[in-house]
Amino acid sequence: MCRMHKKYGIVHTIKKMTGDKTGGKIMDTATYEILKECNSGCRMALNSIEQLNGYVRSRGMKEVFVKCKEEYEKIEKESICLSEGEVQEEKVSEKAAETFARFSAEVKLMINDDNAKIAEMMIDGANMGIKSITEKLNRYPEAEKESISLAKKFEKVCEKVISDMKKYL
Repeated sequence: MCRMHKKYGIVHTIKKMTGDKTGGKIMDTATYEILKECNSGCRMALNSIEQLNGYVRSRGMKEVFVKCKEEYEKIEKESICLSEGEVQEEKVSEKAAETFARFSAEVKLMINDDNAKIAEMMIDGANMGIKSITEKLNRYPEAEKESISLAKKFEKVCEKVISDMKKYL
């Protein structure tokens, strides 16, 4: 069961200012932005894992992918839960970014589909995840503790991906 938000400040959208139809509470912008970034980062990571998994030849790397997938799925679900479903809405630009990332990965793997290239791509993605979540944490230090904690979990998973993938370079 989700932990409910205890404090609310500035609303993140005009739509939310009128309150939602379920009678829920309004979430502050800082918390929303951090949860949205966690969710988006997890979605991108899960899409990458899904698309790259077919090219992985190493059993060890496949095991890393399984563990990472489980961790990203947990964080994604918690971000949806904490936001009461608000971050689940997909934006067109996110879909375009996912499509571009998929296309780029497929082109790179057509040229060189060894484990080192896959590890490099996973490390690059994890670094982008760390960068984007760190920017949000620095921008919104007033966000609720639960969202900050989730963002730090996301960052640790990204760091673990980097650590685990280094041996395949």
